Amino acid sequence: MYVSGEAVAGELAFLDAEYVFTDVAVDGSPSLDGGDVDTAVSGDLDDGYVDDVADDVVVTEIEDAFVQYGGAERVTVGGVEQVFHDDSAAPTKSPEQYEVTVNGWNHSRKVTDPRDGVAVVGAKNEVRVTEAAHDLTVYVVGWDNEVRVEGRNADVTVFFVGRDNTVSTGPYLSQSLAAESGFDNTVDADPLPPDAVIQTSKSEAHGDAVFGRHKLTWQEPAADKDWCPNCGSNADAVIARKQRDALFLFKLPVRTYDDGGVSYECEHCSRHAPDHVSLSEAERRDALE
Repeated sequence: MYVSGEAVAGELAFLDAEYVFTDVAVDGSPSLDGGDVDTAVSGDLDDGYVDDVADDVVVTEIEDAFVQYGGAERVTVGGVEQVFHDDSAAPTKSPEQYEVTVNGWNHSRKVTDPRDGVAVVGAKNEVRVTEAAHDLTVYVVGWDNEVRVEGRNADVTVFFVGRDNTVSTGPYLSQSLAAESGFDNTVDADPLPPDAVIQTSKSEAHGDAVFGRHKLTWQEPAADKDWCPNCGSNADAVIARKQRDALFLFKLPVRTYDDGGVSYECEHCSRHAPDHVSLSEAERRDALE
């Protein structure tokens, strides 16, 4: 059962449910028993979606229930096996007001640069966000949903209400899990490629060295390292900075005066790394001190 934002104007009572994943805090035991109702819905139902009820709702004998932020005036439980509620953070505005919303089962949607948020309610939905350039909230309610966000220079804040959901981001975005009312949810980030830290490639550095003596500096991936010898951090994009002082003929070194040795940088300590990496500029300076 999936309860969207502002769906129940009164009390939402769960009786004898298995798991309740709720972004509305549980407020005691039910005052309802389901014995005297105006409308009853029963039978062999796979999924139920609650959107607009002007009164109270009582739900009995279901497996999983997922309640979105602001989904009811009051949530109560009785005989529930387990309740999952994380009150460590709340979205800055109701997910009902987000620019992108997907509700239901097994939907697929692609959007470009949403400006505030993406909300997914249901199961087995896939959402792909491209060219994200504004800070974004991703709010996922249900199970086995996947959200992929690609873009640059933006923060992605994730909320989960449910289980087995995944949000993944590209390497040029920062991401954080704000709250998880559930379990087995994942926030993944692509590793930063070394090219993002490289300022001058070897071919670029040698491009102008046609004739004569030249002192060249370039960077290339340090493929054999997963930590940075310069700052000591575990890193995805360790690069080797190399130098060469040589006499060139048709861009080929015919005599080397000094090979300059090798120094290392990574996305945490390089001045040329993108803005959105795991360390701030102040933290990078501290790492080098």
